[in-house]
Amino acid sequence: MLASALALATGAIVTALLPAPAVAQERQNGWRKETAEKAQAAQAAGQKGDFKEAIRLIKEAKAMGSLSPQEEQTLNELLIWAASSARDYQLLEKTIEERIATGRVKGADLVKKLDVLSKTYFTTRDYAKAADAAERLIQARGSATADDLVLLGQSQFLVKNYAGAAKTLEMAYPAARRAGKPVKTQVQILETLNAAHYELGNERKRVETLHQLMLVQPKTSVFEQLVSQYQKEQLDSVGMINLFRLGAEENVLAKDHYGKYADAALDLLSPGEAVAMIEKGMAAGGIKNDDRNSRLLADSKKQVESLRANLSQQEAEARAIPTGESEAKLATTLYTLGEYQKAVDAAKRALDKGKLSRPDSVQMLLGVSLMKIKKKQEARTAFQAAAKSNPKIEGVADLWDDYAAS
Repeated sequence: MLASALALATGAIVTALLPAPAVAQERQNGWRKETAEKAQAAQAAGQKGDFKEAIRLIKEAKAMGSLSPQEEQTLNELLIWAASSARDYQLLEKTIEERIATGRVKGADLVKKLDVLSKTYFTTRDYAKAADAAERLIQARGSATADDLVLLGQSQFLVKNYAGAAKTLEMAYPAARRAGKPVKTQVQILETLNAAHYELGNERKRVETLHQLMLVQPKTSVFEQLVSQYQKEQLDSVGMINLFRLGAEENVLAKDHYGKYADAALDLLSPGEAVAMIEKGMAAGGIKNDDRNSRLLADSKKQVESLRANLSQQEAEARAIPTGESEAKLATTLYTLGEYQKAVDAAKRALDKGKLSRPDSVQMLLGVSLMKIKKKQEARTAFQAAAKSNPKIEGVADLWDDYAAS
């Protein structure tokens, strides 16, 4: 794709293929005097930087016809060199294909030429031929590199072979990670893979890919798609609030997410989170600063103060009750008040006592609270338990688990 990658031959390499003037006679060592002279003149022109003249001379030599294998190899290698240097990509493509078609290009040289050919086709936007050349390259190489898979997958996508692109890019992403490719490359792979799954209508795979994008490079545009996908699945308040909690943690909430997060928080008796989201939403322009929302904010603040005032009583009552539901509610209260270590302790007691209406909710709250106090490994255990407890929130729990592991 870069011009520097297209220079296959140098003057020194081609010189080794040319006959010496003294033996440049009729079919001497496979060469005719006329073709040898034009080849030498073309090389000299190219070495002076006159690639247009070099190309003209080589074409004249080739037009003599009945080229011997020696003549074909040297003239076409010279033409590849000149076309590459002149950035005449169509001529470069044609000449490489001609060389390969002889069947005399083998091993590392074949791999090198197919590598350049696939990249050149991609550069000239001939994506069908780029995909074909990439497939031939992988076959010649014996195995695919990350770069091979990326180029093949991108080409397949651009010719609307979405199934092929999805299959290829599913392999390209882990290959790129193993190869230590930069984040920009990994994101490009995942974004194209996401688009391929969208075209195929594969919602499950889209969510998986969006999860990976959130881990590689969290962005509001990615998070918006993720929220949209989970809303389609009618994820409940427990699932949505934990999704929004991660979005807030990564600072990727879209404007319309603040109100939705606040609503979910109020549904789950977490007014402290609602206050934070309403205030941030108003500041970001995502929530109107009108009478209705001002009243909602004031009411949420009153709820926070009420929880704070009655906290000691709630703690005593929760400890006295043998079942876990009161401890679960206490854990939510402590979390919304920012008492994360105490929220962890209450959530653990709730799980130990049992008889919970939503053990998955308690496990998620435990995990998020543990993340707040930097206990990632313990948090992962909680997220994994939440996923097992309720398959409906498994996706969000897995996302938090992967986030904790990153």
